[in-house]
Amino acid sequence: MGDLIPFRKRRKTWTRPEDYGANDYGKVLPTRRWRGAGPKRRGRWAAWKPWLGLVVLLAVWWALDHYWLKEPPLAGTPQQVSPPFHRCGKGRGPNCVVDGDTFIMAQRHIRITGIDAPETGAKARCPVEAAQAEAAAGALLALLNQGPFTLQAPEDGLRDEYGRELMTVTRPGTPPQDIAKALIASGTVRAYAYGQRQPWC
Repeated sequence: MGDLIPFRKRRKTWTRPEDYGANDYGKVLPTRRWRGAGPKRRGRWAAWKPWLGLVVLLAVWWALDHYWLKEPPLAGTPQQVSPPFHRCGKGRGPNCVVDGDTFIMAQRHIRITGIDAPETGAKARCPVEAAQAEAAAGALLALLNQGPFTLQAPEDGLRDEYGRELMTVTRPGTPPQDIAKALIASGTVRAYAYGQRQPWC
């Protein structure tokens, strides 16, 4: 039996070396492995790694979709515009509304960014889309005629594949009124980030 050695914790006690990790020859005995370092714990962490990566990717996608893709910084020159506007047609004046996301000023065709409206007339694929297009055009006409507004592009000279000028339309105020968001709130158009268009029929 080993020699008795003093050990102090809270009060003076006497015990044997082997009780504290040493045998008769002074060698340290193996102690129990810490629970967190075991293979079972490592296996659980490895199983969670793919899910953690998926959560990070979804967070990045959400940030891109809500902040960087849909609301690009405006760098074009602001332009002040005053109504009145009319629905486009023969003898109805130079300033007119084509549909829920496009209007004309003299010879300039303006496409409002961030929204998609149903097609009017012969471009409509079904009677339901044609009716929705008339409602969207009426909503845009009413908003444009509420007072002066500002046109501004993400960059000067930016156009779509049809040659229309891409513009953000806002009306000064506190806070400013975003025409595209007002149309989306009316339910007559959809938010659009220039990808696959959804059918209206």
